[in-house]
Amino acid sequence: MKKKFFYIMAAVALLISGCETIDVEPDPDSLLSKATLSANKLAVLEDGGSLEITVTLSVASANNVAVELAYSGGATFDVDYSVGTNIMIPAGSLSGSVTLTTTDDSEEEGLEKIDVSIKAITGASKGEVTSISINLEDDDVAATVQLLLNEILYDPSNSGLNGDANGDGTYAQAQDEFIELINMSAQALDLSGYKVFDTENLTINTPNHTFPDGTIIQPGKCIIVFGGGTPTGSFGGSTVQTSTSGDMNLNNAGDELIIQDADGKEILRFDIEPLSNNPNESYTRNPDLTGDFEQHSNNHTTLFSPGTKTDGSAF
Repeated sequence: MKKKFFYIMAAVALLISGCETIDVEPDPDSLLSKATLSANKLAVLEDGGSLEITVTLSVASANNVAVELAYSGGATFDVDYSVGTNIMIPAGSLSGSVTLTTTDDSEEEGLEKIDVSIKAITGASKGEVTSISINLEDDDVAATVQLLLNEILYDPSNSGLNGDANGDGTYAQAQDEFIELINMSAQALDLSGYKVFDTENLTINTPNHTFPDGTIIQPGKCIIVFGGGTPTGSFGGSTVQTSTSGDMNLNNAGDELIIQDADGKEILRFDIEPLSNNPNESYTRNPDLTGDFEQHSNNHTTLFSPGTKTDGSAF
């Protein structure tokens, strides 16, 4: 009888042990920090230029993170520029960098591209931004105009002061519209005599705005043009102007923004039609300078950020 009882208890124990839950270890890759690539500027002069290329982690890792970078583009590695190919981010740190330096020569090569990407990574995984493009500007030829539209507001909210983009304490559709332009060159840009049009005003050759003499934008810096009003605030230290016509006249659909240089050559065109869903806020690049346009509140709590990056920091 004792032997029979022993067998029964052993069977019960085996049955219980067979039903025990086995803890499954989570996929290690799901816990890895995400690595993002950036540079402190996206244009560099051939004559003694330099910049920092940085890999930033979303969270610090308990172990060293090794990143291998790849370089391509029109500029030639170790001829037009020199830079390290490996970044080691120490355990507990959030970022690591390498310095890119340019090599001066007398050849007229014009504007060349340096494309940088994360080729391989150990100890973390790739984030959303894993490649960037840098302009290498030849000092032996005339500078190429590199003017970027980073943010545009053509449909301010009419709910209270939610549309008061120029900060003067009053909402006015025509006055609170704005464009935010960045000088992406490594050299200062003289906008004197440049003209801004919308489609309607271009047909009659009447600028919505003409940049006055002495409008100089330093490398990597920003200029904002509001429709009107009395812009009030620091706007990240950016240059601020109001349209010389008193109205940017940017429609919510079926319109384009056109910028011409002082000689009438078109240097920028932005088609509003694909983004004409009456957003009641601005459209901005995400990430700033390099990303695609999206509605400002998609990833931020504000409806616009004239003169600053979307996180409020200065250019």
